[in-house]
Amino acid sequence: MIAMLTRKDSTVENALEVFEECKEAPTRYWGFKDIGAGTQRMKTLIEVMKNAGKTTFLEVLNEREDECVRFAKFAIEFQFDYLIGMQYFDTVNDFLRTKPIKYFPTCGKRSGIPRMLDGSIEEIISGAKQIEKAGVDGITLSAYRYRGNPEELSQEFMKEIQIPIIITGSINNYERLDLIKKLNPWGFTIGSAFFNKDFGKSSTLSGQIKKVVDYMGD
Repeated sequence: MIAMLTRKDSTVENALEVFEECKEAPTRYWGFKDIGAGTQRMKTLIEVMKNAGKTTFLEVLNEREDECVRFAKFAIEFQFDYLIGMQYFDTVNDFLRTKPIKYFPTCGKRSGIPRMLDGSIEEIISGAKQIEKAGVDGITLSAYRYRGNPEELSQEFMKEIQIPIIITGSINNYERLDLIKKLNPWGFTIGSAFFNKDFGKSSTLSGQIKKVVDYMGD
């Protein structure tokens, strides 16, 4: 489980304070998005996370090639462990191929904030297979942002794609966690649901992280 310091596809304003309060929560995987933070805040956040011994994720929603290349260089400069969620480009893949970072681009047609996923299941899987052939480390799938049937998409996707998969976006109840358990992807992200207290209205954010980690460990 990757805890994201994000809400509505944007890094929360008090991300640094939230992380400091929750860094002892039972997950070593932490991340945030390119939207909402600003370069200096992102630099500070990643430094604090790395100093706390966390495995770090930068999720980029940008679809412009030049911006994706820029964020790839930023991720290398500040030693992120994973770069996830961005549109796939050969230029980014070629740049990162020999770098100490894992590249998990996204697939399918996405639009809007929050990012929604469109297209047929066949089209999404076909696009993912092309990315897989390019030799990336893994792929992210916005399963619960899909405008069709998320469960059907996820199940077919897991059957067809052989590299590691991170499922991102709108995992906000125990029913969806049950599907994640069944699918058993490499990883999954939760952001807004923690800030909305979807896993326990009386719980702190740290408490909600623990609830999810404990639930997934059953």
